[in-house]
Amino acid sequence: MPIELWLSFVLASFLVIASPGPAVALLVMTGINQGRRAALAMLPGFFLGDLVAMSLSFAGVGALLMASAELFAIVKWLGVLYLLYLGIKMWRESGQLNDLEASGTNVKQGTAKAFWVTLLNPKSILFFMAFMPQFINQTQPLAPQLAILFTTFLVIGVISDFGYTLLSTTSRKLMTAKFRRLLHRCGAGSLIGAGVLMTVMRRPSA
Repeated sequence: MPIELWLSFVLASFLVIASPGPAVALLVMTGINQGRRAALAMLPGFFLGDLVAMSLSFAGVGALLMASAELFAIVKWLGVLYLLYLGIKMWRESGQLNDLEASGTNVKQGTAKAFWVTLLNPKSILFFMAFMPQFINQTQPLAPQLAILFTTFLVIGVISDFGYTLLSTTSRKLMTAKFRRLLHRCGAGSLIGAGVLMTVMRRPSA
């Protein structure tokens, strides 16, 4: 793969990954309110979610989602319900942040939560299906190119998530309990809002 093409992919991936979304909101709120250990526990989930989404997109699931309105609707509404569930749960937790922090970190729950937030969005699979082929040379073997692109995207994702983790867990020391509650409710609202917006997401034309 030419270095200039790879650098273009790095830049495009960074812009996509670093832009705030439901996953970033969940990570930042977890870091602020539960600490660094809880936030770090989510990173493997985000990594695996992206890896599975990329793999499914190139396995033909992305094309199937575009072709099947029923399958697209099922995946979309699963994602909607999960985001709404997380948002409502976070909102209810906003008045119990001290208890939430004192309860400790459930690593498996954090990893699973991050994984499903990443994967249960049909836009993720469709995005990878539309995004990565632009950086693939059809005259060259596919597997080495996919390996490079997958690895690059996942590494950038880990770096971005780790950066958000450090930012959120460092800044929490400067926040009052009242401000943390406000941010927690803002994070909950962003997840609920993302779920509502997903309800109007349409299946792209095949």
